[in-house]
Amino acid sequence: MKELSWIALISAIIIVWAVLTKSWEPFVPEFLDTSNVKRTVERKDSSYSQETNHAKPGTHFDVPPLQGMESPFRVNMFNSFVP
Repeated sequence: MKELSWIALISAIIIVWAVLTKSWEPFVPEFLDTSNVKRTVERKDSSYSQETNHAKPGTHFDVPPLQGMESPFRVNMFNSFVP
């Protein structure tokens, strides 16, 4: 009877191994996220970017005449006005 239990145990292990390897999916490189590859290639020499989210030089804005009286306070390089 002991011999049959060893055979049953070994066959159960083989069956479990066969089921697990049957449902295993191999590595698929198409599913990798490669969205930053272009940016990485562009910045391979220098990661310093001379871009800002401010107005680009050369763009002109039509500013309407300011209302109010100029105050002695400044905000960055701009004079403030009190209405």
